[in-house]
Amino acid sequence: MSVKEILDKLKWHPDYDFDRVVVRYIDRPKGFSEIRGHEIEKVSFKFIELKSGTMIPTHRVVEIRYGDKIVWRKKHAEEQV
Repeated sequence: MSVKEILDKLKWHPDYDFDRVVVRYIDRPKGFSEIRGHEIEKVSFKFIELKSGTMIPTHRVVEIRYGDKIVWRKKHAEEQV
């Protein structure tokens, strides 16, 4: 599944609360940063657009969590910084 498909499921499926979503991504030059579901305005296959106007390329996403559970992790994410 793509980052978009996973985030769409977590946003639109009635069993999930999108506010519990945490997306970890490569944030150069900082290393890694996280955003919460309530910060996300729109998701496409190439970008996550935040309500602040910031655009995060989906290829930089390394992990998606729902609460304490990791629902998706990019292979070799630790090696990409």
